[in-house]
Amino acid sequence: MNRIIFEKDFSRHPLHYFTLLCVQVIGLWGLFWYAHQPRMQLAIIISMGVSYVVWGIIHHYDHRDLHIKIIAEYILIALLAVLIFGTLLINS
Repeated sequence: MNRIIFEKDFSRHPLHYFTLLCVQVIGLWGLFWYAHQPRMQLAIIISMGVSYVVWGIIHHYDHRDLHIKIIAEYILIALLAVLIFGTLLINS
C-alpha cells in the first residue's frame, strides 16, 4: 500500500487503526508484565496474532474488498510473527 492510499485510508478509518494499535500495545505490555512466565507470553503472542487477523478481516469487510487472498495473507503474516517470536521466546 503506497503512502497516499494509506494516508487516505487512515483519515477515513482512524478508529480501525487506533483499535489495532491499542490491542498490540496491550499485548506488548502483557509480554513485559509476564516476563517470567513463558507459557503466558506464548498465549499473549498467539492472541495478538489472532486479533491481528480478526482486525484485518473486519477492516477489509468494511472496505468491501474482503477476499480469500487477503484473509490468507493476514493469516500467513500472523503465523510468521507467532513463529518468529515464539521461537525467540522458547530459545531464551
